[in-house]
Amino acid sequence: MSLKNDTFADLKNLTFALIGREYADTTASFGRLKALWNYAAKKAYRQTDYWERFFVIGEERTVTNNNKVARDEANKDSIDTYLRIYKHDPEKRRGGEYRFVVNASGATLTSNASNASTNLYEGPNGDAFYIQPDSSEEETTVFVTYKKAFEPNYGEAGDTEEIPAELMPYMAHLAAYTWQRSVKQNSDEANFGLSLALVNSILEDELAKLQSQGLSNSYISKNVRTNYNQLTI
Repeated sequence: MSLKNDTFADLKNLTFALIGREYADTTASFGRLKALWNYAAKKAYRQTDYWERFFVIGEERTVTNNNKVARDEANKDSIDTYLRIYKHDPEKRRGGEYRFVVNASGATLTSNASNASTNLYEGPNGDAFYIQPDSSEEETTVFVTYKKAFEPNYGEAGDTEEIPAELMPYMAHLAAYTWQRSVKQNSDEANFGLSLALVNSILEDELAKLQSQGLSNSYISKNVRTNYNQLTI
């Protein structure tokens, strides 16, 4: 799927066509529509880890404090979802994968990539845990496959602002559907021009394009391990 863009004008025009009327950019109603468009963009973003424009494979990242891969690193995109962490660049060499746990600050590596053990060792000061006992301060790097962070704030840069083409129709349809529900609260379902089934089908069509690429069965899909087995999801 190519990474094409539509414009904010395209988003407005489609939404207004679905609603059946237009709103000036300076009105309170237009401000509420902007909130709905951004809500729809974030909702679509959350439906899969594999939107192509947000999907990064095997980017080199610094390991700090012996076992921490931070979400934020200078001159690189912020990480929303960690999928896999490798010892080597997966585009050049397979194997050597770290297990990890995630919190607000980033991913903590919990095993050596060449060792099946998941034991953590307490640091000498009792204030941190490490893959293995090591007092070295030397920084190392790993290769992370992840989903970029995304905080949509469309509608602040004029009609030429770029909107991801794979998200735009869903943003317009969900905003129009929600708008109709809010302004016609006393109407029955038959009076709504858009159905929720239609809105969802717009997004499902885009997700189907991703699914057809077989990402769920690949070495780059999210890896979940338990004490009893290994699942790829």
